[in-house]
Amino acid sequence: MAGPTIAIYTGRFLSISMTFIYRQTIGVSDAFRPIVFTSQRDNSSAFPFTPIFEQPGRSGWSRRLLDKAERILSQKYALLSKKQLNYWCQVARNEGVVLIHAHFGYGGLQMLPVAKALKIPLLTTFHGFDASQLLRNRMYRQNLQELFAYSHIIAISRQMGERLKSLGALPDRLHQHYIGVPLEDFAPVAKLTIPEKLQQSLPIQFLQVSNFVEKKGHLYTLEAFRDFYQKYPSSRLVLAGDGPLRPNMVRVCQQLGISHVVNFVGPVYKEEVVALMQQSDIFVHHSVTSKDGDQEGIPTVLMEAMAMNLPVLSTYHSGIPELVRDGVDGYLVEERDVSAYAARMADILTFPPVSSRAWVTQQFDIAKNNRELVHIYQHILDGPKAAGHYV
Repeated sequence: MAGPTIAIYTGRFLSISMTFIYRQTIGVSDAFRPIVFTSQRDNSSAFPFTPIFEQPGRSGWSRRLLDKAERILSQKYALLSKKQLNYWCQVARNEGVVLIHAHFGYGGLQMLPVAKALKIPLLTTFHGFDASQLLRNRMYRQNLQELFAYSHIIAISRQMGERLKSLGALPDRLHQHYIGVPLEDFAPVAKLTIPEKLQQSLPIQFLQVSNFVEKKGHLYTLEAFRDFYQKYPSSRLVLAGDGPLRPNMVRVCQQLGISHVVNFVGPVYKEEVVALMQQSDIFVHHSVTSKDGDQEGIPTVLMEAMAMNLPVLSTYHSGIPELVRDGVDGYLVEERDVSAYAARMADILTFPPVSSRAWVTQQFDIAKNNRELVHIYQHILDGPKAAGHYV
């Protein structure tokens, strides 16, 4: 028998880069009946789920201008129209929703008036740019105070939790909760070790899987790999994913003279990611704070690579040091330190075989962490404001 109904709200359901939301939604279905609220549905075949309710849109340039004027006059960063507010309230009533779980800070702001109107609890998960880049917007920061006063908050790393507390998140409503990955999908495989491949003069393959956006640090990975490649010409780099900076990174490879040893494989789904990790020796992910302030949370792809016992090269960025233990799971360097990154590419060739899967199993197993999420839901529903006293 299905449990209480909770609404999962996300602006898009789902892009490839938000697989973690799908895994969470499916993962709590033994204890709750999740339904999805969204403004746009993508990749339906990759993320099959029902029921999904889509937000009525606001079309036309005149409507968009009026929306902007409304936001300015109301001082609301994320504003629902009256039609949209009434729609979500009606759907929630019809479906018997007892709790709304919104993803991203702006999603929490959009669902805040819905939760208040229905007098039901709201839980908002912050993931990365909503706790970094968006903080440069004064209206957004101001609106967060209203959100913090009503909503429970999930921070996906300890580092993010401290940042949100400094902004006004209430400690008794703040939950630090790692997302995690499905360990059964990312199992280690037997293959030649790096020393064995070096002894046999076989190529060493580095792999990065991520969107081509500034905070993923492709530029610094490529520059470091160029320096490393000059000493280890049998090495190869595979870059999987897509995004606005991909054409620029192709040009950078040409300028650096490494196009012949860097392979851009395009967008990949889970099965392809697993295959690439099985074929690779080292996983790289040079996360940086972008010029507009955007930061990562903890990239789940690093968890996936570590679950497969791939040594990792990454950076001291956001919550990454909570996952990657420098000198144990691989190496971390400071953001944009190309020379240190190139040096660590060489150092990791003699790194002892890692057993990072045990650490990922302990802290980042999504099955275990989804059970903890169920406890968070229940804690909120059982709390002092669970009986219709939300104001």
